[in-house]
Formats: sequence, structure tokens, C-alpha cells
Amino acid sequence: MFVFKKDFNLTLGSESIPTHVGHLMHISSAKYVDELEREKEEALRPLTSGIMETGMDESGDYKRQVSNESLKDPQVQALSQQLKEWINDVLTDDHIVVKNLCEDLSDGQVLSALIEKLAGAKIEHKEVAQSIASQKAKLTEVLNQINYHLQVVDDGIKWNVDNIHNKYLISVLHLLVALARHYGIPRRLPSFVKIQVLQITKATQQTETISEQITGDEEREHYNFAARQQERDVFDTLFDSAPDKLNAVKGSLMAFANKQLSQINRGCSNIEEDFANGVNLVVMMSLAEGYYVPMYSFSMEPEAYDHKLHNVTLALNLMQEAGIPRPKCTAESIVSKDLKSTLRVLYAIYSKYKHLVK
Repeated sequence: MFVFKKDFNLTLGSESIPTHVGHLMHISSAKYVDELEREKEEALRPLTSGIMETGMDESGDYKRQVSNESLKDPQVQALSQQLKEWINDVLTDDHIVVKNLCEDLSDGQVLSALIEKLAGAKIEHKEVAQSIASQKAKLTEVLNQINYHLQVVDDGIKWNVDNIHNKYLISVLHLLVALARHYGIPRRLPSFVKIQVLQITKATQQTETISEQITGDEEREHYNFAARQQERDVFDTLFDSAPDKLNAVKGSLMAFANKQLSQINRGCSNIEEDFANGVNLVVMMSLAEGYYVPMYSFSMEPEAYDHKLHNVTLALNLMQEAGIPRPKCTAESIVSKDLKSTLRVLYAIYSKYKHLVK
């Protein structure tokens, strides 16, 4: 199970407390911290087949379960261990320690904290769910958020609510590998990890062994992600070496944006604020490309974080469809009003459509 590490927060009444009681409280607190450290050390020990919960996939016409041989495979154990350590590193500030991947992720609580930390997502329904129905409802909400941030289509999703809740190792690993690749993991995952699965046909009880590939060439994946992170562009140079020219660049891009937006009596005066909800970006793309974006496909007055994120993601997708190279930014960074990211997006649009401004 995962462990919530909690700070001591004692409210004392007006009565005086003897000094030796405070001393005992200090000893108790120290003992509590030691126990938490032991929990974390135990969580970081290598996995063995005896403690790995694998669950079962019972969807469709088959029952599927991970073979015992795969549970003993050093590559499978190494992958599970690295993913667990990564989660614990990410959630250190949230005082969460994961000890068993399948068990601890099954109710959605840890996954909720993870995607909030990685993507800046806001998930309202955060109380601990007790019943199976409430756990699955929570998990549905969390997986919808994860799928949205990963921008995966239905055919590419290798996990679902039932499999995660049933602690099916294959689905849990697919989900975590996808998150690790998307958001970057400081350590390289094992490459070409395959798991042997026992597949039983429900109608005939016939059993066969199939192979499920979990990872590919992770050395290349890791290198590509690191290379993308290290690539510097003109805005990195501008912020680091020529901050005196920043206002001129901002002014030029603002003038371009206002020229476009003025066609429908819109405008902008603050480059970080006025593009953070995505509306002006969607409008600029529709005007530049000469098409109408249906009102039901985005929010004209977004208040919630998710609605703003949807708008910005839509704008970035429209840019990609128009042949504009993807700027070095994320939708989340735009919503968070990151100036450098916003300038990159506006400059990408400007580079494509500057000929439209006279």
C-alpha cells in the first residue's frame, strides 16, 4: 500500500502542558519519522514475484494473466522498480510513498496526485473513495485527465478503468511508461521489455501464451527527450543574452495579434494574460486559415483550468494541421502564463501568416 507522510500539527488548549510531555511528543515524532523512512526504504527494495500484485484482464472473450516466468524476469522487475522510484520522486512533496504499483494505483488516488504534479491538472474529486463504485468513478475521472494530457486516441490506449482497478500489471506498466515518456524520466527505462501472458478463452477454456511488448528502444526515447529539452531557440537566447530587446519583440507580436483580432473587434494588451485561456489563439488560427471553428468545440469564456487547457490544446492542434512546426512549449505552460512559451506560439503563427498583415 502507499503511505501518506503527515506532519505533526497539534492544537493545544489553554491548560499548561508539563515540559516532560513535550519531550515525549518530540520522541514520538522522531520515532514516527524513522518509521516513515523505513517504509520508504522498503518501498525501494527490488521487486520479487512474491510481492508483485499482477491482477487479471477479464475483458472480452478472454482472461489474461501475467505468467510466473515474467514475474521473475529481471527486466520486468527492473522496469517496475524504476517506475515506482520515479513516482516516489515526483510525489515526494506530497508525502506519498508507493510500495506496490498495481495495488497502490488501483483506486486512482496516487494517479490523481501524479497527473496533478506532472501536468498541473486540477482534479476536484480528491477525497479517498471507499466503495468499488466510487473508486471506479474516481479512476474514470483521473484516466480521462491522463488520456487528455497524453493526447492519445482510443486505438492507442492500452489501459482502462477495469484493468487498472483490477490491478492488471500489463495495463499499469503501459500507462506509466506512457506518462514517463511524455513528461520525461531522469533514468533510462529498460528497452524491449516483453511480458508473457497466459490467455484463456472463456468459452472453451483453451489456454495459450502470448507476448506483450511494454517498452521499445528506450535509449533512443530517452536521448530524443533529452535532446528536445536541451535544444535552444531564439527565445532562449533573447531571454538570456538580449533582455533589452524583449519589449521590442513583444510589441511586434502584439501588433500582429491585434491586427488579426481586430477583424472581429477583439484585441489584446497583456501578452501573458490575454492568450492564457486559448480563445485568442483559436480565433487567430480561424481567421488566418479562413474557416469557422464551431462554438461547441471550445469555450469562449473559459473559467475552469480544464476549459482553458482544452482551448490551448485545440489551438496547438490547429497550428499543426496548418503545417506550423510545433513550438517548444506545452499547452500547460501557456495556461500557466509562461511568457517565453506564449511568445514562441505567437512567433510561430506570425512566421506563417505575416504576409497577411499590411
